Amino acid sequence: MIIFGNRAHYSGIGGVENSIRSMLKIASERNAKALMVCREPIANEALDAAAMDFPEGVELVTYADEYQQNPLRRLLFLHQGGLSLTHVYRGLVATHPSASVVVRHHMHVLAAHTAGYRDIRYLVPSLTVNQLREDLVGSKGLRRLKIITHMVIDGWLQDRAFRKAGLFVFSESMQRQVRKRLPKAEKDTNITMVVPGIDNARFRPISSYEKIKLRRRLGLPINQDLFLFVGRFAQCKGLTYLLEAFAGMPINCQLALVGEGEGESTLRDTVSALGLKKRVLFLGTTSTPEDYYRACDSFVMSSTYEPLGQTIIEAAACGMRLSAFSREAGVDTATQELGLCDVIHYANELTAGSLRLAMMQSLPPSSKLRLDRPEEPVRRVYSWAALLDNLIK
Repeated sequence: MIIFGNRAHYSGIGGVENSIRSMLKIASERNAKALMVCREPIANEALDAAAMDFPEGVELVTYADEYQQNPLRRLLFLHQGGLSLTHVYRGLVATHPSASVVVRHHMHVLAAHTAGYRDIRYLVPSLTVNQLREDLVGSKGLRRLKIITHMVIDGWLQDRAFRKAGLFVFSESMQRQVRKRLPKAEKDTNITMVVPGIDNARFRPISSYEKIKLRRRLGLPINQDLFLFVGRFAQCKGLTYLLEAFAGMPINCQLALVGEGEGESTLRDTVSALGLKKRVLFLGTTSTPEDYYRACDSFVMSSTYEPLGQTIIEAAACGMRLSAFSREAGVDTATQELGLCDVIHYANELTAGSLRLAMMQSLPPSSKLRLDRPEEPVRRVYSWAALLDNLIK
């Protein structure tokens, strides 16, 4: 039995949720015994309607998150992963005592360990402290206090989780970050590098004719160069750099923003201030990001903190031209570890001007990449089946 655990609901929209669903699908196809533990949906949570159908033969177990139900009780049991979640894992220990537990959230590590599991594989999505530190930039007052409190509490909880599970990461960058958080006596702890996957049936290039049809269906402009961003509207995504860079792009370019987040109102204000309201499209969240990868021309990874970059892998698999900040710009990302350097135009300074130059280089006929088919290295390297094998071997 393989037990998969993640805090967000199974059908949540996001890279972490997609990785869990993809591995569950592989387990189902192999007729392996598998079970998923996740919280019940909460108010205003973005869910993927297309993902509601659960893989055949896989069991779904949900729990009520104390953060929504009883914040005080949640605080009292934080150190063990939460009362409701621990209760779920205790029930699983009784029925599946020898199961392998694969989780993507530190609270699941703590709850599973408290319940009695010791064979826990924690596939670390990001370092909570580092991600929240990016959100501190420009924050003031109560919001700043909430972020700092979140950093302290969840940083401590994630540090506890690191010491109670086998650790797996997607990049050398993430490996270094996790090791830095370990106590001095545990700096030599094994942190295993694994590779994420890609669904080749979903993420693939299409013909020019198909692209025009897709743009019409999505309501996108037909005869303009379309830049694309996919992700959360958060400080660490570098969207201010992207918008300021785009302000200097040729008039025949438009920018599509696919995602949502609490930073959206600020982004809309920036778009208005830059005079870009007619050239920047806010498209909301989607359960089929592959449609936008295939419909647009160039993908921009503007992140300043990104432990992996699943979206840039997906964009490359769809044959898009790519631009991103390089290590030389001082960002903390794994972009240059993805094996895609031959198909990415890099900005070597952490400025909007440098990013604009990289984006300009990605436009035809300027784009001069060493690979004519950027999807080829992605298809060779990234496999959800291989990831599952590496986690449970």
